[in-house]
Amino acid sequence: MSYEVIIDSVNESQWMQYAQEFVDYSIYQTCAYQQVRGQMDGCQVHRLIVRAGDGEILTMCHIRIHRIRPLGLRIGYGQWGPLLHRKSGAVGCPAAMINVLRDACFGLGIDVLRLTPNVVDNVASKELSDALKESGFEKLPEEPPYHTTLVPLDCPEAELRKRLHQSWRRMLNKAETAGVEIKEHTDHVSFEMLERFYADLARKKGLKGVDPNVFERAQQILPESEKMCLIVGFLDHEPVTVHVTSNLGDTGIFLLSASSESGYECRASYLAWWRAMVCSSCMGMKNYDTGGIDSEKAPDIARFKTGVGGQEISYIGTFEAYADRRTSIIWKVSKRLYGLVRW
Repeated sequence: MSYEVIIDSVNESQWMQYAQEFVDYSIYQTCAYQQVRGQMDGCQVHRLIVRAGDGEILTMCHIRIHRIRPLGLRIGYGQWGPLLHRKSGAVGCPAAMINVLRDACFGLGIDVLRLTPNVVDNVASKELSDALKESGFEKLPEEPPYHTTLVPLDCPEAELRKRLHQSWRRMLNKAETAGVEIKEHTDHVSFEMLERFYADLARKKGLKGVDPNVFERAQQILPESEKMCLIVGFLDHEPVTVHVTSNLGDTGIFLLSASSESGYECRASYLAWWRAMVCSSCMGMKNYDTGGIDSEKAPDIARFKTGVGGQEISYIGTFEAYADRRTSIIWKVSKRLYGLVRW
């Protein structure tokens, strides 16, 4: 099969049109998110598409380039990319196609190419792992694969509620009894509420989590069909919790949430989580990703998320390829000595 690479030759509307045909499309491969990250991190961002000789889009990926100036290296990062699984069925992942994508990135002056595909680690994903290794990529053992709880949404709402753990469902009932009112928003005002709650939470508990500003800025420029869904809980007409979900591809992804003190007391977040999952189901999502769990570093959060009744899964991890052997040696030694990169 012959392949053609298109680099930075499609506009945002065309990218969205093509990307929406992939079930592994996510907020992290939208033009808006990548634009904001590029601006905030001082990075170049490139759009790459690989298509077959007959014009069929086979894979696509935003690559964000970080400059490591002390080393004179350019690190290309495909966050939750490349996209590989079309809604019409997986196109497969031959090593030749990965080679074309890799070589195109190196042609942009990238020294190290790092890919973290949005792909669950299972029997079906072995083809991709093998193709990456055949194309010269190495799996990074020092980078723990994304581990999360995935909730199937392939059932009526009543059945979905039955799947909740008993203690989780009891807290949900408490929020409903307290009179928490839920509303759905997409505006920046809801993000301002979230940032206020989030700042209070970080200050009190010393947490360092996701920067809400990244998503707030992305929300302002996302097209209407790709905007994140903000579930806002009100008690006595005052906002007490905000929950953010992105619904793209075939999976709703929890991004972040926070509550006020009164929101914690009435368990408003349980109702916000519940409504977010129901909303994702109504939008045609097949699964709900709870946003990652870490039972060792954050056991309380892990217990909360597993309470929604999903299945714990891991993704295939992070892979790197290098422009040449010298670059590989310099980069690997530098990472061990200084821990230069935190993605």
